[in-house]
Amino acid sequence: MSKFLTSVANVFGYTQDDQLLFAGKTMLDSSIETSLSNTDVRAGQGNQLQYIFYHTAEFKSTITEAQFNLDFIALNTGGQVTVGAKMFLEESVTLSAGAGTVAGTPIVIDGAIVYGWVTFPDGGTERVVFTGKTFTTARTTSDELVCVRFYNLDSSAKEVKINANMMPKTIKLVMETMLCSSDESTTKIGTVQIIIPKASLTGAFTLDMKPDAVSSTPLTIRALAYSETGGGCSGTEPLYARIVEKLFGTHWYDDVDALAVVGGDFVLASTLTKQLQVKALPSVGSAFAPPLNELTFAGTGVTVSASGLVTGAVGGGTVLITVTAKPTIELTVKVTES
Repeated sequence: MSKFLTSVANVFGYTQDDQLLFAGKTMLDSSIETSLSNTDVRAGQGNQLQYIFYHTAEFKSTITEAQFNLDFIALNTGGQVTVGAKMFLEESVTLSAGAGTVAGTPIVIDGAIVYGWVTFPDGGTERVVFTGKTFTTARTTSDELVCVRFYNLDSSAKEVKINANMMPKTIKLVMETMLCSSDESTTKIGTVQIIIPKASLTGAFTLDMKPDAVSSTPLTIRALAYSETGGGCSGTEPLYARIVEKLFGTHWYDDVDALAVVGGDFVLASTLTKQLQVKALPSVGSAFAPPLNELTFAGTGVTVSASGLVTGAVGGGTVLITVTAKPTIELTVKVTES
């Protein structure tokens, strides 16, 4: 079957304790890039190539949200979206003998003097000083409508402060897009998820504001090495990401040729229990542990739970336990009482 990865991904960001930060579903682009450096090991006559040492692996992702997204900017720069912000405000005011009063509350920008700027109908401008909400211009006209600009605290505005010492956030990122095929009547045949368990934002972004364009919000991510929980002396191999393909209407046993129990036949004392560890053997790829709730366990003279826990005596002899995934995939394991 021919398969094609199509369109942009929907992107979801989570904290490390799995709190949803954002859900981006209006992406302009979403991409991943891997890179790997290498060093030649050369020796002998003619400086022959003996080995290639690969190192400095990197996994990057770049996404661009079509909408303006303050949360993206906050994550990228390590800031926090807060409510209530100081910003410049403009009001139309009618002068009376050169004086006027604004509805908002002007505040200082720097220093102790509260300034404002008045633009007159003829295009002239004047910096004025506020006393409370009132200002006086050098002109003494009345009934003249002017535009007054001043610094103001808006309790409903939101802001992100871009600190000079930026520390971008670390998140978990999931990208999900469509898998399609021209060989099926339903062209969308599944999904592909790219899961980055631990990713650092880079802090770099550009907002292009042009007269004939809409500014988008970009986000650049570098994956960090992440070790999943595992046993043994060294645990599991660190990873950057997992790429998961899910085809609709498929089952884990579609390509499985056989089942096997780890250790094969075994001896069991009448007072002990044993948990069966079942592996599925696919026609292509490595053996894997199938879901226990989709297996059927059965035995005579011995008790086998739905999860594969073997308990009890076998009457001093030998019995067979069967494990079935579907009618055509079945294994038999021999149990002997010690």
